[in-house]
Amino acid sequence: MSFAEGLTKIVAEKREEQKGRDKLAAKWRAHEEELISTLITTFKNKCMKEAELEKCDASISFAALVREVPEFPTHVVIDSQHLVDNWGDGAASWWYYAHRGVTQEWVSGTPVSFAELLESMMPKFLELAQDLGFQSCKREPGTWKVVASWKPPS
Repeated sequence: MSFAEGLTKIVAEKREEQKGRDKLAAKWRAHEEELISTLITTFKNKCMKEAELEKCDASISFAALVREVPEFPTHVVIDSQHLVDNWGDGAASWWYYAHRGVTQEWVSGTPVSFAELLESMMPKFLELAQDLGFQSCKREPGTWKVVASWKPPS
């Protein structure tokens, strides 16, 4: 085998590795979709409770919301850092390839910040929450709070 043929083989192997990583990323995206759907249901239930109290708005912590979803990854605090410790039905490598790309290999045991995990899901959650027909639904700047408001009765 010539040197150039060896290079071609390396490129082919790397492409195959990336295809495998793409499949793992797709697994996370499907898992994430299920998690966000459950979060939206939980969010709607909290908003309904506020409406039953005759309120026309709700301020709900996204970080608190995820704790109510048993399948959601959990975290531990180590040296003042909140790190994912249990990925539930998902895997760290799935998340890594979905959110950081497939060119670099995931190193097993690499810590993932819980805030980074939440931040990666917040835009998708907000997009779906905004589609529920609220007058306003947005994230309070600098916090995990999602504030939704709806019209008062006439």
